[in-house]
Amino acid sequence: MAPSDDRLNDDLPDHIVDEIRDVRSAHAASFGFDIARIVADMKAKDAASGDRLVSLPPKPVRHRRVAVKE
Repeated sequence: MAPSDDRLNDDLPDHIVDEIRDVRSAHAASFGFDIARIVADMKAKDAASGDRLVSLPPKPVRHRRVAVKE
């Protein structure tokens, strides 16, 4: 079987991902890597944005049939 397309680019640098990681690291460093302070900041930014968040009800559980080995 041929490898998936995801594996073809594993060795190539991804500048967008690197930039996102740099921004996240700088943000975390600005709060001393204190997860409680980081979460509080993100929640404050969410509240200040004025965007409306939607919570959808959970999807019903669908039972799967499992093959039984003898």
